[in-house]
Amino acid sequence: MTREEFRARWNARLTECVRLGILVDGERFCREVLADFDAVIMSEDDRVLGLADAAEASGYCSDHLRRLFRQGVLPGERRGRRIFFRSADLPRKPKSERIQSFGRYDPVADARQVMARLARPPAPGRLRRQESQTEAT
Repeated sequence: MTREEFRARWNARLTECVRLGILVDGERFCREVLADFDAVIMSEDDRVLGLADAAEASGYCSDHLRRLFRQGVLPGERRGRRIFFRSADLPRKPKSERIQSFGRYDPVADARQVMARLARPPAPGRLRRQESQTEAT
């Protein structure tokens, strides 16, 4: 069962219950909804993804996933030259580590980053090297 099928089925049931004024047994109702929801989760976990889609779903780049597959860490299936993965088998990169790419270069933000780096005092190791270079000249 897909998400769309789940939504359509329960929207139809809701409309029917409202139209007929049906009162339902809460426990039985919840069990039925949860059983359908489990079916949705299982179908999404069994979904087979190509390398590009797997990279997008996991948050890792395709090269990393390909490397994990070659090392035998990540189960997958090779069909010809293409690699496919089950959605449930993919590692998930924590969202805090995912790099946000907005697609366009922002020169103002880049300039601010450079200015912030220049405003910081130099590291102690760098300061000594610079002093020794100026004394040598």
